[in-house]
Amino acid sequence: MTKTKKEKLDDVLSSFMQVGQIRASGIVSKEGLLINARTPPDVDARIFSALCSTIMGAAEAASGQMNTGAVDEITVRTERGIIILKPAGEKAILTALAEPDAQLGLLLVEMESRASQVEEILKEM
Repeated sequence: MTKTKKEKLDDVLSSFMQVGQIRASGIVSKEGLLINARTPPDVDARIFSALCSTIMGAAEAASGQMNTGAVDEITVRTERGIIILKPAGEKAILTALAEPDAQLGLLLVEMESRASQVEEILKEM
């Protein structure tokens, strides 16, 4: 039996969460709509999605103005965590909320791989 897109995206997020040090992760459309998420009860996934889309849009606008090329990733360090955004193709963004002491290099490598998987899944018809 073939898996649906939703099931495939669930699998991507589930395996990503296994990396550790990640409190929440999600897949968001560039328009800010929640596609799929793994979030704790204290995080409103829909609001997080909208905010991540806004951050990505602002970064892309700034990058365009400064002629610095496409946005590869965005990392926001806060007192209690790290928010990481990674484009997943033309239509989506892979998001993560990690612990403040997370191994950023490891997370970025994992996100690169997962973002490619998300892009492929969303291309399927």
